[in-house]
Amino acid sequence: MIDPERLKNALDFIEKETHLRTKSYRMLSDGIQGGFLQAFSLMVKPKAVLEIGTFTGYATLCLARGLRTGGRVDTVEKDDEMTDIYTRAFSIAGATEAIHPHTADAIELIPTLKGPYDIVYIDADKRLYHKFYDLVFGLVETGGYILADNVLWSGKTVLDNPPSDRQTASIMDFNNYVRTDTRVECVTIPVRDGLAVIHKKRD
Repeated sequence: MIDPERLKNALDFIEKETHLRTKSYRMLSDGIQGGFLQAFSLMVKPKAVLEIGTFTGYATLCLARGLRTGGRVDTVEKDDEMTDIYTRAFSIAGATEAIHPHTADAIELIPTLKGPYDIVYIDADKRLYHKFYDLVFGLVETGGYILADNVLWSGKTVLDNPPSDRQTASIMDFNNYVRTDTRVECVTIPVRDGLAVIHKKRD
């Protein structure tokens, strides 16, 4: 389990570097969402976590907080531009042995992963959420969870009907698909941009 003080220092480092070096700092999980992910991880006590979309590693570390001894996080990011930020942050947190970054296309990588995972966190290309969900479903332990970020999409998935752009349409499709999937139970938590918490009941 990650030391809370070291984790805080690592998250502060990520937040500072992300704001200084990127134009996409809005993609960064904030303290409220990060706190939720930490609490969720501490409750589930996962042995294995899969994250699709590392960005600068903020959510990665939050999800690693509650790992059991010997547990791991596999995190996948296609863009290698921010590798130095999250590599340094994982070191600050003392989590380099627990976190395994993969610089790869998630669509190609996921079929090569063995699992099972207790938590899968989806926060990447919104147009591919449905595809990611289908690919990871068999890797999720029965009784495990899939978390999907940005499912409210600044309110567009509720108010923008019919959808005016492809990303909104894709997230709406994903939301409707999960809602009617009898293999799972799902609730959307209105934290930040909307977080779907999907509980897998059966294969």
